[in-house]
Amino acid sequence: MSNARMTQAAFDSEVEAQVTLLTLIVALHLLVYAETRWWLSPSQAVDTMRRWHMPDSSAVDVTRRVMLSSRALPLAMRLAECHSCLVDPAGMQATFTDHIHIDRGADRYLLIREACKAALLRQRDGM
Repeated sequence: MSNARMTQAAFDSEVEAQVTLLTLIVALHLLVYAETRWWLSPSQAVDTMRRWHMPDSSAVDVTRRVMLSSRALPLAMRLAECHSCLVDPAGMQATFTDHIHIDRGADRYLLIREACKAALLRQRDGM
């Protein structure tokens, strides 16, 4: 594999890891809001994510994780305003298969993931 291809593959892997982590954090915010009508504080989100999801530290560095975490709540709030299905407690609970894992094929997961991917791409492109 050429050096350019290896660099692109590493970049794609990092972007994929960032999209996945941001999606999980946003989904977590939405799940808690759907059930309680309260948004998680930043410290609660960090603590819960630490317990719930152990990200691959080699794929997303600490600085990037902090940036992703800081973007998650505003993105979750915008999604909640635009998509009422994301604030339905039963629907959001169904998105999580066993209170630990998220169903990556669920419509709500895919909606959240696309929004997270678009937000990261806008940021990367400087928009």
